[in-house]
Amino acid sequence: MSEPSPMTDTVEERPARPGSLFCILLAALLAGLIAWLGGEACRDLFQPRKRPVNAKGIILLVASPRQQEVAEQRNAGLAFVWLGAALGGSLGLAGGLVRHDRRSALRASGFGLVAGAIGCAAVSLALLPLYSAYRRGHPDEAARDLMYPLLVHAGIWSVAGAAGGAAFSLGLGRRKGIAQTAVGGLVGAIAGTIAYELIGVVAFPNAGTTEFVSSTWPTRLLARVAVSLLAALGIAEAIKPPSARTQRGSMTS
Repeated sequence: MSEPSPMTDTVEERPARPGSLFCILLAALLAGLIAWLGGEACRDLFQPRKRPVNAKGIILLVASPRQQEVAEQRNAGLAFVWLGAALGGSLGLAGGLVRHDRRSALRASGFGLVAGAIGCAAVSLALLPLYSAYRRGHPDEAARDLMYPLLVHAGIWSVAGAAGGAAFSLGLGRRKGIAQTAVGGLVGAIAGTIAYELIGVVAFPNAGTTEFVSSTWPTRLLARVAVSLLAALGIAEAIKPPSARTQRGSMTS
């Protein structure tokens, strides 16, 4: 019986290159730093509209709580767009570089950047106003609640992870595995969100980590890096060949 020709192997069946994990993690770390720097630069880009108010003969420009709320939503949404664009673009580039194909790297990076930015913008537009309305209607409950902020952050940031996973798979040439790596990135980003929320509550209780965007730069950096790195680990797990996952499972059982 003749041996099967190696030319019959599809791209999806080939194991990932040995340097894939390092490349993914490096790209994710870079994405987290880019997202953080972009968010810091645009943190107060949107300012609330102010109206003149007469306070004992002194005219003051004062923003209403509603206008302040809208400005916070827009600034947070922009920060999350930075995360989606940076993670999608960086991981798409990493996939092409692992494959040693510059054209694929550029195509996948462009796809990931656009998909991540649009996805995070769309979900932010849907979730942030809903949570603001909840805080308005239940201020005392919202001040104590941790689950709703976690769900809002996870809902938005998981889109960034999914875009990164899809872009990496596209750059790697695994078109049939896009859904698998997108799910890996999504699950990893949710894990990163949970890690950020737990660390924030325990180690940074006064940093407002349950707000749309926390009040200190270390916690904002922590959020971006935690989500990016754990999304990358989820993607790395997703691209492992089934035989490797089965072998590891049998060793731990």
